[in-house]
Amino acid sequence: MSFFPETIAHHLAGRTVQAALLGQFDFASETMRLWNGGGVLEANDGTQWQGLGQWGSVTGLEQAINGQAPEATFTLSGIDADILLLTRDEFEEEVRGRMVRVLLQFFGTDDANDPDNQRPLDNPFPIWAGLMLKPTFTFDQETGERSVAVAAESIFSQRGRPRFAMYTDADQQKRFPGDRGFEFVASLINKETTWPDF
Repeated sequence: MSFFPETIAHHLAGRTVQAALLGQFDFASETMRLWNGGGVLEANDGTQWQGLGQWGSVTGLEQAINGQAPEATFTLSGIDADILLLTRDEFEEEVRGRMVRVLLQFFGTDDANDPDNQRPLDNPFPIWAGLMLKPTFTFDQETGERSVAVAAESIFSQRGRPRFAMYTDADQQKRFPGDRGFEFVASLINKETTWPDF
């Protein structure tokens, strides 16, 4: 079974397939679902996504390779002074360290009565996840346009942090006195072993 049966069938039938990015922001007080189109998008999984059109953008979506954890930046332009101040005042408790997810949504465009077809094919597919870090505020003196950009680090940046314990003998002894499962972990660091050893 394929991941995108409706999308593949649509494409194989010779119809046009388009894609859009969706962003799910898990703020402390509520979850916001936004997409880079216009109007409200009703996804096949029952979720609703508010359109940002040209006012929202995302950069830096990269696959984590070679042990790196890339940062992405989510920008909202054309905001008024009240939203800018609200973002500054409430960022720490409302946004910092909270999860953001990026999903991909495919669409068909074969309906002449609906040229801006927002009829999705298949369910949204997650392609990136991260934790929101810090905001950057800009104000253009000439145009008067304000914007806020939020940097987010990939969830892979935390892959080296232990969830509840360390892989050390001392930590293991606190949990299970007498257990020797981690007794030789320290001696294994940078150890070279010849295999097979005849």
